[in-house]
Amino acid sequence: MKFNIQRNQLLKPLQLVNGVVERRQTLPILGNVLLSANDDQLFLTGTDLEVELSGQANLANLSDAESVTVPARKLFDICRALPDETEISFHFEHHKLYLEAGNSRFSLMTMPALEFPKVKDAPDGIGFQLDATAFKTLIDRTQFAMAQQDVRYYLNGSLWEISGDTLSVVATDGHRLACCKIALGGEQVIDSAKVIVPRKAIVEIGKLLQDGADTINVVISANSIRVSCNEFVLTSKLIDGRYPDYQNVIPKGGKNQLVIDRDILKPVLARVAILSNEKFKGVRLSLEEGSLKVTANNPEHEEAEEQLSVEYTGDPIEVGVNVTYLIDVLNTSPKGNLVFTLTNAEKGVIVEHQNDDIEVLNVIMPMRL
Repeated sequence: MKFNIQRNQLLKPLQLVNGVVERRQTLPILGNVLLSANDDQLFLTGTDLEVELSGQANLANLSDAESVTVPARKLFDICRALPDETEISFHFEHHKLYLEAGNSRFSLMTMPALEFPKVKDAPDGIGFQLDATAFKTLIDRTQFAMAQQDVRYYLNGSLWEISGDTLSVVATDGHRLACCKIALGGEQVIDSAKVIVPRKAIVEIGKLLQDGADTINVVISANSIRVSCNEFVLTSKLIDGRYPDYQNVIPKGGKNQLVIDRDILKPVLARVAILSNEKFKGVRLSLEEGSLKVTANNPEHEEAEEQLSVEYTGDPIEVGVNVTYLIDVLNTSPKGNLVFTLTNAEKGVIVEHQNDDIEVLNVIMPMRL
């Protein structure tokens, strides 16, 4: 294997692929990235046995096309440390990959490409296309609600539910829920499906969507999902489990509605949260006609209170919520008015944007304060 490549062309796909490589792996080869050259393209692949990401970059002066694996982190750090617009020459010989860039010389130990594991991808499945901007909204406005390392492993990911021409993406950690629905549009006729996509795959998909892609292609099979855009393909195993019935979590029949601008409420919550309990982060929302009072206290007997004039005509009501969860919703919502729907102090608080182009609903479970 021998080829030349511009440092800037290599760095971006290498950075993204490096994101799925485990730093603390049980198999040494999982710390490597697979380099495969063919014609005028270099293909880079990283995996942790659950998620696989492949990217590509244009080559110059390729000869002796073959495949090899090298330490992913070291290769990325070398490329990142080189000056912009540098041309790098790669040369594989005697189990080592040699890099030359200007006056710099590097050699990396390799492992055979045949030992590199691949995530099995079923070519047949339910496939659809989605506008990249809409897809990014689905990811950004739900992923914050996923659980992290929960013993209920099926919560460590998000539910993708397909029914007819509608895709719903749902995430919950048991204390909050985010649900986003979008029509697939066009003439796409989709069978029903319900799968749980792992957290790591969701995070990596979010990174890919920063790449400026126009269209996202998705194929969902019984055990895996494949997402492709521009020059990248992500393949992930699915979580085998039964996702809870999220519809039961959404309070029904709430008649008390608060309408407030996101940018007015956010700094109020940030200020009051300073004196909330550091462990539980609870704040109390007290509502009566035309008024919202936000209060917090902590075990040191310190208190914070702020009152606002708001658009509210429901019954007087008080509810405790985790302020961090509420701020997460505000951070992922577009500018404009938010609509809070409340039933009573025992039911979850529904938060929606007043003029959403995509149907997004958030539920925050109440706290006892």
